[in-house]
Amino acid sequence: MFAKLLKTLFGILLIPFAIGVGKAFYAQISNISILSGSLHIFERGILVYLLFHVIVMRPVFLYVLGHESVHVIATWLCGGKVVSFDVSPSGGNVVTSKTNFFIELSPYFIPLYTLILGLVYMFMKMGGNSIPYMGIIFTFFVGVTLAFHFAMTAEVLKIKQPDIVRSGLIFSGIIIFIGNLMITMAVFTPLFASVSFLQFLKSSWNISAETYVFSYHKILEIIRSSGII
Repeated sequence: MFAKLLKTLFGILLIPFAIGVGKAFYAQISNISILSGSLHIFERGILVYLLFHVIVMRPVFLYVLGHESVHVIATWLCGGKVVSFDVSPSGGNVVTSKTNFFIELSPYFIPLYTLILGLVYMFMKMGGNSIPYMGIIFTFFVGVTLAFHFAMTAEVLKIKQPDIVRSGLIFSGIIIFIGNLMITMAVFTPLFASVSFLQFLKSSWNISAETYVFSYHKILEIIRSSGII
């Protein structure tokens, strides 16, 4: 309970940083030309998945498999061991030797299939094994996989998730928000020439610092006007 309270307080303290990341993300997205061919291809990928999601089916098993796999990878990265791994169309469960907020929340902000796609593209490009229209195909399926990640994550977050409950709604929401924007920007950087991940990080830092200073002065002003000090 005490740990959850600390996470909630930390989540509140991260709100100005989340604002900075959000504003920096919007600024970078605004740099993408509406006439960009890559943007149109990316949007078509998103549209194709959303139509499939709404009209044909929701690929629940594929999402659960990716979700639980990210739990496993996060556990290994944190030095833990996987005790059991169970996946089915009705849900999944992973039992690990340790847990922390990264292990619990990472599936909600790491689009596994998009990252796998990016790695395949990178290795093919580095190895000189390019195929006709490889960049176009890659951009299209990045749109598909990101739309899949966001649509399915939005659906599962409607249900009370144990991972979210353990870390608290405020802390989890802030981490998921920041993580998704960070990962999405990392994916966008090789797709669009006008997007810079380094500039995104710098802008996030600068805007966050300004927001913290602004918040501090506002809180101080409220305290003084109330006569507390």
